[in-house]
Amino acid sequence: MSGALYMTEASPPARSVLMLLDILGIKNMELREINPVLREQDSPELKKKNPMRTVPMLDEGDFSLADSHAIVLYLLEKYGRPEHQQLYPPDARVRATIHNRMFFDCGILFPRLRAIMAPTYGGRLTQMTKYMIINIVDAYEMLEMYLNESKYIAADHMTIADISVLTTVSSLNGLHAVDENRFPRLKQWLTTMNEKDFAKKINVPGCKLHVDGLIMLMEFNMSNKASKL
Repeated sequence: MSGALYMTEASPPARSVLMLLDILGIKNMELREINPVLREQDSPELKKKNPMRTVPMLDEGDFSLADSHAIVLYLLEKYGRPEHQQLYPPDARVRATIHNRMFFDCGILFPRLRAIMAPTYGGRLTQMTKYMIINIVDAYEMLEMYLNESKYIAADHMTIADISVLTTVSSLNGLHAVDENRFPRLKQWLTTMNEKDFAKKINVPGCKLHVDGLIMLMEFNMSNKASKL
């Protein structure tokens, strides 16, 4: 047993880890479904292992690890084989660029998605605000500039940075589509990534679950608000 992963398919960060598991061929990881909307990660047992109370979380009994970026790096170092070296090359500058893009994902990109998720799940958001859309487009512009430098997010080949960024961008794209005329490189990168086998298997259906759920909840929040008027 390679441990247990607390996850849900709709979660963008969880999808990143699930795709890496598929790429590495790890089949003996126990997948434990958890519902973050119901705050199941707030149970005393899980809170002790993961004070951040985030999804996903890797649990190896005497060792637990939260944050998808940390989990991806750990799993790749632990289970990666020579054929996976391009995902995280030893070159210091390439690794620094990969880290930069992963920090961009957790520090800038995902918070813009979370700013939509939190009020939606909290029953407050009925539709995305103009400010939310401006922030999404601004993030697309930054990604387009990164892709001016290389074919993929951090290099001319796919790295773990692409796997992490893909899940966030996919959900954002489902909420506010990437404009192909304005961001052609980003649109092409998104298409290229989602055509890969591991993305077809995990990211595409998981993203649909996530986006459909958010849109449905916004509509519910709107009808619920209207019924109280």
